[in-house]
Amino acid sequence: MATTSTATSGFSDLVQELVQARAEEELRARAVHAMPGLYVPGRFVKGTNTIRYARYADLSTNTTPLTEGSAPTDDALTISSEYFTAAQYGGTVAVTDLAQLDSPHDLISIAAERVAYKATRTMDNLVRDNLHASALTSAIFGATGATAVTANAATAVSAALTGWHVKRMVASLLASNVAPFADGFYRLIIHPNQQFDLLTDTSANGFIELNKYVSDLPALTNEIGRFGGCRIVVSSDAFRAAGATPTTYSSSGANYAALFVAPDAYTIGDSQTLQSYFVAPGGDHTDPLAQKALVGYKMRFGSMWIDEAGSRYRILRTTSTIS
Repeated sequence: MATTSTATSGFSDLVQELVQARAEEELRARAVHAMPGLYVPGRFVKGTNTIRYARYADLSTNTTPLTEGSAPTDDALTISSEYFTAAQYGGTVAVTDLAQLDSPHDLISIAAERVAYKATRTMDNLVRDNLHASALTSAIFGATGATAVTANAATAVSAALTGWHVKRMVASLLASNVAPFADGFYRLIIHPNQQFDLLTDTSANGFIELNKYVSDLPALTNEIGRFGGCRIVVSSDAFRAAGATPTTYSSSGANYAALFVAPDAYTIGDSQTLQSYFVAPGGDHTDPLAQKALVGYKMRFGSMWIDEAGSRYRILRTTSTIS
């Protein structure tokens, strides 16, 4: 009688495909910083650990009339190349033979699901940390009141996120000739505590819920609504920090960083796409008695702001009324 087990030919391929499929689902369902369509894919330079992005500066306007019979002065394209390096990340989950034997659940399937979630969330958090670490000291706006928004990276702030702040940041982007996405909106990533403050803003600048809109636009990952020129996405993994270290993520921090993003703001690239693995019991010399199976993943990637000086983004630091 034939028996299907973790050692059966092709079983490892099925587990790897399960991890890959789950990772793709998680990327679309949970990732906000690595959300498909939000960033520009970087181009990996073969033979190196470098991911490059070619940038062409806008041409300046010309308000001088042409002289009859004379050709205009040619404009030159300004080409620059920015690059960053990728780093490798990975992890495994081990399931023993006795655990598989005694458990009433399919532990291999559960491990594959958890590994996919870990890989996706790891990628999203690494992108978040990289973007904020390089930008918080140079492009942060401290909300110090209902009528003042000042460039201030070091001083702790006391104002909660309001509709006024959202509109102020959008005005700043528009005034800098930063175009929104094709749907006419910028993207705004905030923490649930900031969501509470925004939803409970009772001023004339208050928020309007998503279900009050009549629109055929498909909802983004974790989108709660469109307001003030932004499509607002909420994530518990949105950046937060302790007051003394505004550039370092802290899961218990009281300062939050609302991230306003326009097209071409940052790039993500990989020199090794997400790969999944399954090693059956006894699959290597460290398991001579075939006592455990391994489910894991590996990837090498990185991220970078594009033309950071051009600031196709805004970061608004606030506290929250929720402690």
